[in-house]
Amino acid sequence: MARTRISSTDLTALIAERLQRFSECPDGFAIAVIPDHAHESGWSVVMNAGKRGRHPSCVRRIETITKQLRRIYVLAPDR
Repeated sequence: MARTRISSTDLTALIAERLQRFSECPDGFAIAVIPDHAHESGWSVVMNAGKRGRHPSCVRRIETITKQLRRIYVLAPDR
């Protein structure tokens, strides 16, 4: 099945929108989607190390969302 190409900005917004549904993640939990060719989808999510340590349940939630979205989206090349 072909995956949809999406920009890192749109993908970051999509993940942030999904995170708002869960109380594990505080408002303003900073994440970024970066190119990562180690994954077939071509992207990974990164976050502040301090926040990662203080909110492990949010980190697990982000990992779950990432797995779901990797099946749907591939990172579009920069223009």
